[in-house]
Amino acid sequence: LSKDLRVRRSDVLSAWRGWRPLAADPHAPPGAPVSRDHVISENPESGVIFIAGGKWTTWREMAEDVVNRITDKPCRTTEIKLLGGDGYNKNMPIRLTQKHGMGVDVAAHLSNTYGARAWDVCDLSRPTGLNWPKFGVPVSSQYPYIEAEVVYACREYACTVEDVLSRRTRLAFLNSEAAKDAIPRVAEIMAEELGWSEDIKASQMESAYEYISTYGGPVPDKAGASLRSATFRDIIEIFNAIDEDGSGFLDRTEVEHAATKLGFPMSAEELNAAFDEMDTSHDGRVSLEEFEAWWNGADDGGLREKMHNEFSFAKDIDDLKKVGGGAMLG
Repeated sequence: LSKDLRVRRSDVLSAWRGWRPLAADPHAPPGAPVSRDHVISENPESGVIFIAGGKWTTWREMAEDVVNRITDKPCRTTEIKLLGGDGYNKNMPIRLTQKHGMGVDVAAHLSNTYGARAWDVCDLSRPTGLNWPKFGVPVSSQYPYIEAEVVYACREYACTVEDVLSRRTRLAFLNSEAAKDAIPRVAEIMAEELGWSEDIKASQMESAYEYISTYGGPVPDKAGASLRSATFRDIIEIFNAIDEDGSGFLDRTEVEHAATKLGFPMSAEELNAAFDEMDTSHDGRVSLEEFEAWWNGADDGGLREKMHNEFSFAKDIDDLKKVGGGAMLG
């Protein structure tokens, strides 16, 4: 990234993690390495050949390797088109736009996602009520997913709201807050398509909110977590704002001034307790490393928690500097 571009916590639209399986061949010699790729092995007693590991994006390669292992005839997977491949061509987005009055981004998305089956999705689309685009009511206004995809997903055996918002579309991965906003409407469409009762729909919505809340977003969920929303760069900015004399260390007076300027003056006892907690080396001054460790400690209702609440990190860095440096401290 460019040095003049600062990525803020509020710029994060969604965050998640996944588990990557590491496959170990139980029939390999002792000391054989664990593979990040898939492993094919044969049980020496039963003769059963199995495959383990791998990932979704290499499933055809995995199938090819197994087929080539068990037969002399080469695997033909690279010759077989995926569903939607027959009838697909690079001009499909243009044709979808011409026939259905789809927006350009929606047409491109449908074509890339469904191939020739995009026609089937478009046949399910509803009029937008606008002069343009004419068809394809969006699930979320800033993304190309349309309500017809929810109906189509139900007919492709989607059974849960979270499945539609995370895997049938990728909205939860792209913007967790937008996905949350879409939950009521997606649940309504699925209830109509799948014949859900009001109780089932409410249960589906509750499960979807709970699941999508596990994705990170602009405002982090800190429940049960010790992590702070500040990046290391954020902490440097705060440290420098408190460091009145620019010495690279914080002294007791500077911490006292910061607390007062931020609107929560401290008694001598409170100040000593907070400063002593920061000053782990007990040398009367707090280094950046000590301040970072203190900042990432657990909230206890004292100075640290008040500073966490004061600095939301949803602000631009210029907003932070208005209360920092010379402005915050005099």
